[in-house]
Amino acid sequence: MENLENEDRFMIYNVAGKSIMVEAKLGEEFDFICSKKECGERLELHGVIKVVTPQEYRKVLKETLNEHEEFQVIETLNPIPLIFEGTVNGEKVKLPAETVQNLARRFVRNFLDL
Repeated sequence: MENLENEDRFMIYNVAGKSIMVEAKLGEEFDFICSKKECGERLELHGVIKVVTPQEYRKVLKETLNEHEEFQVIETLNPIPLIFEGTVNGEKVKLPAETVQNLARRFVRNFLDL
C-alpha cells in the first residue's frame, strides 16, 4: 500500500449523487461545506476518510453502484480500500473514496491510454 499519510486531497463518490473533492488528512475528522452555487445544493460533510478492509470497501462500493449506476467507472479504483464515513447533511453515510493522486493515475491509465 502506498504512503497515504502525506495525502491531503481525496475524492468522495456519491455525495448526494455527486463526486466531491475535499482537503483532509487520512484518519482525521473534517468538515466540508459545498455551497448551493458550487454543487447545485448545499452539502455539509462531517466525518473521516479511512482505510477499511477489502470486504467492507466492496460492500460500500456495491451499495453506491446499486444506488447510482453512473458511478460504475469507480469500479476501476485503485485497490486501496478508502471510504468516507460520517454525515452528509446530517444523514449517516459510508461512501467510496480515493486520493486525488490515484484519480489522476487512473484517468491517465483508463482514458488517455498511456
